[in-house]
Amino acid sequence: PCIGRLVAGKGGQEGSTLKFIPEELVLYCRDFRVLRFRFHDSGLEPQASQVSICHCRRENAWLSAEESSSAPTLLFESPCDWEKELRRLGAAGWRVSPVNERFDMATSLPKYLWVPSRLLDNELKRAFGHFNARRIPRLCWHHPGGSDLLRTAGFHADSDPEKEDVRSVEALMLAGHTQCVIVETAADLPSPAEIQLSYLKLRALCLPDSSVADEKWLSALEGTHWLDHIRACVRKASEVAALLAERSRSVILQESDDRDLNCLLASLVQTLSDPHARTQAGFQSLLQKEWVVAGHPFLQRLNLLRDNDREEVSLGARVGQRGVLESDGSSIRLAHVAPRWQMSPSM
Repeated sequence: PCIGRLVAGKGGQEGSTLKFIPEELVLYCRDFRVLRFRFHDSGLEPQASQVSICHCRRENAWLSAEESSSAPTLLFESPCDWEKELRRLGAAGWRVSPVNERFDMATSLPKYLWVPSRLLDNELKRAFGHFNARRIPRLCWHHPGGSDLLRTAGFHADSDPEKEDVRSVEALMLAGHTQCVIVETAADLPSPAEIQLSYLKLRALCLPDSSVADEKWLSALEGTHWLDHIRACVRKASEVAALLAERSRSVILQESDDRDLNCLLASLVQTLSDPHARTQAGFQSLLQKEWVVAGHPFLQRLNLLRDNDREEVSLGARVGQRGVLESDGSSIRLAHVAPRWQMSPSM
């Protein structure tokens, strides 16, 4: 959702039985736009009718688009989508596994996973319990030169693998390669809380009612550290892309819960390395694969269930156990969109 806050302006009319009649709606968008919609004196009925007509037309257009078989965007909801993308990548040593088709192995992972062809599903099941939230290593992207990009959660603290389990985990992580590079995404990247805090400062700076003088605006922008965080993310993605392309090393992105920074870094690496990811259809498929079906907690990060709609976000918000600001959603997605926009301004 692009709307951060919705405010209804109140106005009174004599003889009205309503407690208040909205005179305008103000939408504060997450991309810093402020949209105002004023209502005429004739009331809300004409505007409500126009909104209903537009909504019906949009719904019908969506239904007709669903019926078309030429939609290029892969939603990764069926094994056919996973097979099609795997063929596009040319990853011959991998297969689509339905091991999580009923979400009984891991509730936050997609129904279908890319796993090594030589690893059977019965062997694969032995590996789930040794990773946080049972989020095992799985393929994200295959480089034409033969190297692979994987992502995984951290090892479970209470894990005590048996010899057969160790073999299954090794088969997952190495996937036919003699060695791989494990990149701890939290080591060199800003935490979700730091990204969110810098975004809140940036948003306050860009709003029309900002009190910062024009001559101090650039220094105030630097003080938000937003550009520093974006630079750090792009630098790390470039290093991983170089490992895949220039050194032909397979890379495993490892994050404690594999649901925030791994989504960001895996997406940036593919955007840098794969021209298809820089097209509109490829970008949409990338978001679907690395964010939506991969289990990024949009509901919590965007705080769509905030109890008080009038709640204001403060810069001193409480930080949760995983380092995420709890009073508002994490801006990890915005940290992905910002460099993505720089790579392709026409999108």
